[in-house]
Amino acid sequence: MTRISRSIALASILIFTLSSQVQAASAGQSCKRVGTTSTSSVKGKKTSLVCMKVGKSLKWKAVALTLPTTPVSVAPKITDEVSVSDATLHSISINGGDKRNYILHEPPTYTSSSAVPLMIALHGNTWTAARFRDLTQIDQIADSKNFIVAYPDGVIKTWNAGNCCSTLGTDDVTFISGMIDSISTRYNIDKSRVWVLGWSAGGMMAYRAACEISEKVTAIAVGGGTFAAYSCKPTKPVSVIEIHGTADQTLSIDGTIWGPGPLASAAKYAGYAGCVAASSSTWTCPNGSQIQVKIESGSAHYARTWWSEMTDYLFAYPRL
Repeated sequence: MTRISRSIALASILIFTLSSQVQAASAGQSCKRVGTTSTSSVKGKKTSLVCMKVGKSLKWKAVALTLPTTPVSVAPKITDEVSVSDATLHSISINGGDKRNYILHEPPTYTSSSAVPLMIALHGNTWTAARFRDLTQIDQIADSKNFIVAYPDGVIKTWNAGNCCSTLGTDDVTFISGMIDSISTRYNIDKSRVWVLGWSAGGMMAYRAACEISEKVTAIAVGGGTFAAYSCKPTKPVSVIEIHGTADQTLSIDGTIWGPGPLASAAKYAGYAGCVAASSSTWTCPNGSQIQVKIESGSAHYARTWWSEMTDYLFAYPRL
């Protein structure tokens, strides 16, 4: 065999081996851990796969991830390996066994004799609960205002908010609803102040929660997010505060990058909820809930001051 022939033969073996490795994970085959990802290649076309529960089995399913392509502009870069001091780790099972995790912070002044608000704080796309907690410092706000805050983890670091940011079929609505129920069994929660706060993709998920579990969620706070739910039929209108920066190049204020923009998003939810415009950026709802959009000049996709501003608003509008 000539040197060229040997090279061709070795290349053929390598191609066959690589092809076999790619085909080892294909849609419909068994997998071992929910949420793990892989790729397959059929006729040269790559497909993203995720391990999901199908009936009583775990199977690879083909998915399409729909993510913003513009880099997120944020303050300090923090690794995911952060401590959870002054907090506890929890998990709940949903839909017959899917295990989902969250971090819970209890303010030092909490006593079971008085009902306190509950905030579910949702991280952005590609982030984690620990990273979002560490950067936002919402724990400090919770300590000063005496409310409980929970930071859930999205599957593969994102949320199924509708048309963003995952089409995995992940049931994040049931996860959030289950968290509220589970935490309410352990703490004296003020049912008129159950909030979902979210940044970026987390803000999109907050809107979806306001659409689908409005009987539990009383208000949402959206930072640099948009309305991504496919449909919306709230049983009770919830109060909304949305803050968006004019310099946001990830989800632009005019809606040209990952729209609709903040004003269009709030108007869309207001229409579904039966709320009436009071001005170009505020709406009032039949049950007393309020919807407001605040545009911050010069702010990009993230600002440290948002979380305190949002919390003040959430306290101001309990469900009547």
